[in-house]
Amino acid sequence: MPVGGWDSAPGCIHHGVAGPDVYTPYKDCADYFTFGHGSTLGTFADGVNSSYWVLTAIGFTVMCVFLVWWVMLEDKKLTAQAEHLRAAGISSSIHADL
Repeated sequence: MPVGGWDSAPGCIHHGVAGPDVYTPYKDCADYFTFGHGSTLGTFADGVNSSYWVLTAIGFTVMCVFLVWWVMLEDKKLTAQAEHLRAAGISSSIHADL
């Protein structure tokens, strides 16, 4: 059923099929992807829309960029804290106790 004018259901759903349970219209669906076509059951990528691969590549790239940014941010914060402790003379007393 279109929501807001867009039909976001995958093509594997059988509309208007009566069955003993709610799963009958979805029996041919191997996976579910909003605005996507899905893949064929039992295959790795047969019938998969290119939007799967594009979305996966974008997600992987964003994850890697964020991870690198987060590590650099934490390094910057730790370096600033270490400089603060050295300037306050606290780091020498900590190392003397060890």
